[in-house]
Amino acid sequence: MPSDFKNIAKTIADGIKSGVYTETLPSIARLSEQFDVCPATVKRVLAQLQDWDLVSGEHGRCVRINPKAEGNVFFHKNIVILISLYMVSLPFFEETLTLLTNMLSNLYMTTHIFFTKDQLEGCSFVPDCIIAVSNTSMVMLETLKKKYPECPVVRLNNISNNYSFVESDNILVGYEAIRHLADDCGHRHIGMIATQLQYEKYCFRQRYDGAMKYVAEHPDIKLSVVEVPSQEIYGQGSYHQMEKLMEMDPEITGVFASCDMLAVGVYAYAFQHNLRIPDDLAVVGCDNENYGKCLVPALTTFVENYMEVAKMLFQVILDAIQGKKPRQARFTTPVLLIKGSTIKL
Repeated sequence: MPSDFKNIAKTIADGIKSGVYTETLPSIARLSEQFDVCPATVKRVLAQLQDWDLVSGEHGRCVRINPKAEGNVFFHKNIVILISLYMVSLPFFEETLTLLTNMLSNLYMTTHIFFTKDQLEGCSFVPDCIIAVSNTSMVMLETLKKKYPECPVVRLNNISNNYSFVESDNILVGYEAIRHLADDCGHRHIGMIATQLQYEKYCFRQRYDGAMKYVAEHPDIKLSVVEVPSQEIYGQGSYHQMEKLMEMDPEITGVFASCDMLAVGVYAYAFQHNLRIPDDLAVVGCDNENYGKCLVPALTTFVENYMEVAKMLFQVILDAIQGKKPRQARFTTPVLLIKGSTIKL
């Protein structure tokens, strides 16, 4: 048996969480005999268990086990979420992480959100699982993995060959966007405003691949594509690329923008050229951003199923903490919200 009081405390803590000890702990005399230590050491062990919120008790009374911890292998596990300030402000990530933290809290796990590398330097605990959101957390992920190499990692919205991941099927998003413009709305000359196509596993490239897949299966559809540099997504890049798109094919009557921000440039182009949406130009965006809801007419876009994503992410975390074989998961296509930018309502 271990003689160090912290090792004994950890052994008893594991027993509490796995259900070996229920309701109350054995007496100090029994624990002294069991671990072959003096009563003073047992008292230090009990003090440590109280610090860990696993037990409670008063002098002269039995030591009671915290019912929240009894038989709960996830009690007080530390889940670290690495995310950028921008990402956490997006509706999908905000809703997903809110639901996820509530689910973790119900099992009495603790969630820690880190936005910067500097915050990691002050990390004084050992994480039990790391959630890295999209591509924004790579530097922080590498920093934390270097510090805690054995900690399991789950990627959210980023396909990975090295880690478990939870991701919406963006290939089907691109496929469905073109299908909606072609089959539901009757457009044959379609444009696409793409971005970041060099990243094969990133959502924007997957949406492009899905659009190209649909066109390959439907040779009667003409798809013209322009790419907005990543540094111009939040500027006038999509407006200028829309001009190039119409020069490539003046007969374009429907446009798929890889994200809602790029769709804003399409609306600006339509306004400047007296094109009515959706009569003269139909528009599909992606991600259901809040600002997209302010466009007139309302933007047809895709919304990710945050409830399904959060539930799958939660299960992957539970598996990782229990040391089960990592699973990789890909969800069904986000829901297409058909609004006034593609069909006159």
